[in-house]
Amino acid sequence: MARRKLRGIQFDSPDEYEVFHAKESWVPIILGTVPLLALGLVLLVVMWTQFNNSIAGIIIFGAAVAAILVINVPRIFANLDTDVIVTNKRLYARTGIIDIKDQVCDLSNIADVTVDPTLFGRLFDYANVRIQTYAGESDFVLRGIAHAYDMRSAISQGADATRSEGARSRDAYGREPHRGAR
Repeated sequence: MARRKLRGIQFDSPDEYEVFHAKESWVPIILGTVPLLALGLVLLVVMWTQFNNSIAGIIIFGAAVAAILVINVPRIFANLDTDVIVTNKRLYARTGIIDIKDQVCDLSNIADVTVDPTLFGRLFDYANVRIQTYAGESDFVLRGIAHAYDMRSAISQGADATRSEGARSRDAYGREPHRGAR
């Protein structure tokens, strides 16, 4: 069986194809920097105008920028290598650069997909997504996924199609029909 590779994720069968591809949204990372950057700018202006001390203001602003970098650099690197791919048969999720975590689940094993947006998530089209499986131990929790509702729709449609395809090839008790003799 030939294995194909797509963005570091290998498909097991040659008839498997990508239906939807999701990445982590940049909006939460950018929005997370705004309050600290604004605080740094306000303190810079206050130190400059009220205390006539531009050096202290620049040092405080520099500390705010350094804090932004320390807080957000890991999130930026995680964002660069977050791939969620929905195929016609499976869901693949790969997160992380150093601590790479791969998760794979057949669409027929997905029990529920929950999309949990914040206020900004609703405005900028991103949300946290929780994918519950029938096994329970292989649940997916994906944070800040762009176009999360589209991803939920692709997963639901694929899961319904996979389940109906499997139901047609089995009898009422889940057994394969006997095809040899009548």
